[in-house]
Amino acid sequence: MAVSRLLLPISIDGGVYPLKQPPYSMHNCYPPRFSLLACSVVALSLATTTLTASEQRVVTWTVQEASDYRYHFLEKTKTTKLLDATPETGTFNLHGFLCYYQGVLFASWDNHLRDENSSGQHGVFRYSADEGKTWSDQKRLFPPLADYVPASETKTPKPFQTSQGFAKVDGKLYAVTCVDRSLKKKMYRFNEVSRTRIGLLAREVRVDGTLGPVFWLSNAAPKPEAGYPAIPAGDPSLVAKLNAYFEEPANLPQLLFKPRQWPDSDDEHRMTEPTQPWRLKDGTWVRLYRNQGTVHGTTRAQTEASRPRRHYASFSLDDGKTWSTPTRTNFPDTGARANAGQLPNGYYYVINNPLPMSSRQGGRQMLAISLSKDGLNFDRMAVIKFVAPPQRYEGKSKGAGGFQYPHSVVVGKSLWIIYSVNKEDVEVVRVPLAQLSKR
Repeated sequence: MAVSRLLLPISIDGGVYPLKQPPYSMHNCYPPRFSLLACSVVALSLATTTLTASEQRVVTWTVQEASDYRYHFLEKTKTTKLLDATPETGTFNLHGFLCYYQGVLFASWDNHLRDENSSGQHGVFRYSADEGKTWSDQKRLFPPLADYVPASETKTPKPFQTSQGFAKVDGKLYAVTCVDRSLKKKMYRFNEVSRTRIGLLAREVRVDGTLGPVFWLSNAAPKPEAGYPAIPAGDPSLVAKLNAYFEEPANLPQLLFKPRQWPDSDDEHRMTEPTQPWRLKDGTWVRLYRNQGTVHGTTRAQTEASRPRRHYASFSLDDGKTWSTPTRTNFPDTGARANAGQLPNGYYYVINNPLPMSSRQGGRQMLAISLSKDGLNFDRMAVIKFVAPPQRYEGKSKGAGGFQYPHSVVVGKSLWIIYSVNKEDVEVVRVPLAQLSKR
């Protein structure tokens, strides 16, 4: 059966290039400011695939069709607060990741004095060697690369970091973060994130909580900010292996931002923050996207009004080499990072904010998990958290309170979920898998 493909490799400088002449290769040299995940979008070939009618897949959310439909709340869960934010610890905390490695549960997130995506934002972490009974003190995962100051006091945009989670390579665990710089002007269109990529950093994370040297995931190191030490480029062999890790369909990155980072949808809406892909029994890979509204909007009001508050879905039939153009589903979502995975019993899950309203209207006040037997039809849901406490601190991009940006991992007989509360505090919740099998 013929499948036509329109391949649009996207470069980190924002250009779209013919397939036969990619601007840079993950496996060849590239300019110093280019690096792993930035380039991984090129290597991943964020492409569009035109499917015939018989090949079309559809993700559906049919929870509301049950005759006894109502909100079910998970029971017997245990919540642990990893950070109770204060001005001393920093009052912006988001982008959580979890990883279970050699009997140790790692939790990381991004931290700033008060503002999102501002000068000096960097990763921190805690870890537990007894499946969450006790946790280490908070430690710095990556050093700030610029002054740690509020956005309102930063005259010139400085580097900040966005965590990309963890990677397991050659029997070792590595943390990875993306380093960007904000731009004051739009580079491409109004409905875009205005920033430029500096590079990506990585370092080994050991089970005793010690850390290896920091290195750039590139063949040459970017120039450091004045007053900050230079960080070396990584060993080419290790960089190549980390590149390959993030090219695997199951490990594709989520939190990369820049103009034209992700493909537009078939109805010309901007896509961002895709979930981790999951694989169906027939080998098809699926991932959901957050919708950011029409690409034709020229004001915030226009783009906000155009957002359907639904996930968009994309599929790959060739093990992640190409992906179909994202299309709208009926899966409700306020418009925030979601998380996806598969449970030991084979069921697929998506953790998101399913209230179909804007975050400022309360869309992130509910965090829930939806379940599917086949990975396409999600027909049951349970509420994890509902109604967050009041926001305590002011800060850039903190107008929307709630439980947000989840990430999860299965450990033994439990599903662990990390999330931010109001972009201030950080919590993890342990959900017994037995509770999910009852849904």
